[in-house]
Amino acid sequence: MKARLETGATVPAWGGRRAQDALAVVKAAGRKANTPCCICDQDIDYSLPSTVPDGCTLQHLKSRSRFPHLTWVRSNWGPAHKRCNESDGKGKAPGDDDRVVTDDF
Repeated sequence: MKARLETGATVPAWGGRRAQDALAVVKAAGRKANTPCCICDQDIDYSLPSTVPDGCTLQHLKSRSRFPHLTWVRSNWGPAHKRCNESDGKGKAPGDDDRVVTDDF
């Protein structure tokens, strides 16, 4: 299912192979730069699978529900612990209006 923007354009839904590839990009960049969790600012063990609480997942810096046009924009992705990502919740993420989307993590 695709998200429809106010302009009538659609954004592919988050999931599948494309989301797995996006996670691989975030993990590789995070491992290389030793980037901490974008939510709690603690170290991430990039060797752990993304299915465990301390594993790396992909966090949308600006939430997909409020900023669907940024869903597939790499600069809107950051590494986050699974536990942090899940506790950040859906809808308006804390700091949505303050998080700056840049070209780097």
